[in-house]
Amino acid sequence: MPAFLLVIARVHDPARMKAYADALAASGLYPRHGGAYAFIGKASTGLENWDMGQSIVCARFPSLAAAQAFWHDAQYQDEIKPLRLGAADVQVAIFEGPG
Repeated sequence: MPAFLLVIARVHDPARMKAYADALAASGLYPRHGGAYAFIGKASTGLENWDMGQSIVCARFPSLAAAQAFWHDAQYQDEIKPLRLGAADVQVAIFEGPG
């Protein structure tokens, strides 16, 4: 069953977040774990209790195990994730389901 890694972020330092995003893209970690972006963006319209300053990233993986392997990958944890620390307030979760 597919799994979706959902990131909700309020960015405080766009330059650092761009460096993080560029490093993540260059690393090939998403495709290495079978992942691909399903959606990236900001809300066009907030409908109920939505913080319009938030951005969303949703990546689809073939399984929960693949999504977890991406998240726990040493290259991500040790080299890439530190690039965004302090640049944004971030919430991250993995969801399983058809898609």
